[in-house]
Amino acid sequence: MKLHLLLTAVLSWFCFAALNAQEVEYKGVAYEVKGSSILLNGYTVTETLTLDDQRNIRNAYEARSKEFRAQKKAEKDKEKAIAKAERKADKARKKAEKDTQGKKKFGLF
Repeated sequence: MKLHLLLTAVLSWFCFAALNAQEVEYKGVAYEVKGSSILLNGYTVTETLTLDDQRNIRNAYEARSKEFRAQKKAEKDKEKAIAKAERKADKARKKAEKDTQGKKKFGLF
């Protein structure tokens, strides 16, 4: 279980790092979106782009963000389901052990 949590943490960190970059490719050029600014190679190009280009770049960024959030939510739900299944199996194992111990006490009958 510790290995599972470690792997989950590492994967989440990589996914967060990928989102933090906030890069969007539009017309073959990789732009970086930071807040309301659009950067190209570290320089602000928001004002030099047309309004349509700005809108399309931001829409692509928002779509990518939504996709990432949905993926992250799915991972979290999967982790919860696995943890719940592990708790249920552990509870069943403990109950079975308790039942077998109870039968051992009265083994004479």
